[in-house]
Amino acid sequence: MLTIEEYMARRKKEDQINEFSLKDRTANMKICVDYVFEYFNQYLDITKMDEQTILNDERLDKYRKSISLYEIEVQDWLVQIYDDHNKQIDRSIGRSLKKDDLFFLYNTDNEFRSSSYEIYALVIKKILF
Repeated sequence: MLTIEEYMARRKKEDQINEFSLKDRTANMKICVDYVFEYFNQYLDITKMDEQTILNDERLDKYRKSISLYEIEVQDWLVQIYDDHNKQIDRSIGRSLKKDDLFFLYNTDNEFRSSSYEIYALVIKKILF
């Protein structure tokens, strides 16, 4: 983010204003005052929005790294939910799986399906979306 002095210097350079010109003194004064208003009304607000976007992207990248063991489609799905609802549902699902001591011994589709319905019933109580 630029300071007001840096912002005004950049704008003067872009608009090629000669601040030492006596014949353009009044016009230059008006332009410089407009720069101050632009700085406080537009530039600072836009910068805050950009900072929030950057912070959100960093937060999502950090979460994506924490779930990097999953398939890409699952990662995308989890990151989208985290972005929309600020919930890391992989943790809720993981806690529910830990309660099922025999989960890693299941080897049929029917066993996995039965377990997934039970986990869904537990998770849906905590996460309403």
